[in-house]
Amino acid sequence: MSAQIIQEWAEELAVRYGCTVETFMAKPGHLIFFPSQTLRIELMDGSAVEFNYAFALVSEARRTVAVFTEHCGHHVFPHHQAKVLCNGVLLYAQDTQPGDWSSP
Repeated sequence: MSAQIIQEWAEELAVRYGCTVETFMAKPGHLIFFPSQTLRIELMDGSAVEFNYAFALVSEARRTVAVFTEHCGHHVFPHHQAKVLCNGVLLYAQDTQPGDWSSP
């Protein structure tokens, strides 16, 4: 499933890492960097999940938050009223920031 998420998000990941999709897909494992941070995703029903060594990409067009982790796989969550926090700092709230966004 993680490989499928990487493939589906290859364009956004390539932009994040400043390369073409082809270059990214040739060696995604060599390009992805997992920052030393705690990423928290809060969902509309009050559910929350936290990951260490992770980053998120948010796409309004896809209506999803994709989370990429070093040790716990990659995951996709609905973005409706979602919040993304990094080390306790709010980086994204679906209701307040239009457009595509990616975490540091």
